[in-house]
Amino acid sequence: MKVFNVGNNAVNLYLLDSGTHLLLVDCGFPGQLSSLGRCMRTRGYKMRNIDYLLVTHFHIDHAGLIQELKKEGVKFLLIETQQPMISTMELMAARKWAYTFLDLSDNLMMPVGSSRDFLKQLDINGTIISTPGHTDDSITLVLDSGEAFTGDLPAEHLAADEQSPMRLSWTKLRAAGASVIYPGHGNVYELAGTSTR
Repeated sequence: MKVFNVGNNAVNLYLLDSGTHLLLVDCGFPGQLSSLGRCMRTRGYKMRNIDYLLVTHFHIDHAGLIQELKKEGVKFLLIETQQPMISTMELMAARKWAYTFLDLSDNLMMPVGSSRDFLKQLDINGTIISTPGHTDDSITLVLDSGEAFTGDLPAEHLAADEQSPMRLSWTKLRAAGASVIYPGHGNVYELAGTSTR
């Protein structure tokens, strides 16, 4: 699996190349389609080659380009637990950005429990886990090789309360074999107490 950061200084956007399919994890702010295209070209890819898009949560810096990418032919994977947050993001986005509202009729709706089978069709060995802590709709893509694309889930050491949603999310990530964290902002890092494979 090849992983590239095709984001910018504001947010990390990860392009996963399984050899047969391209999956983009998070897509950035509205109006940044050209910037995303430039970043992809520097890595040897074109936007029209993206097969699927997955967002870690519905905040404008991670989900602002969904409909623009769909117009380019990218299929959007909507995790069922995320759907209630779309309208909240769109109400805020419409006041500040030239945001294109999400067409809800043509997304690939998927429950978290079906993610492993779907990803397998893309030659991606991994699963999607619900990881509330930053937002209730936050999800993480965890590859069987240990890479975890966590979006804005705060770092594990910030979860002081053992029963907080954030702490429970990190417990689930460790149980799923997460060892290298690909955050929505900042640098990739190794999860404390794990060893990379």
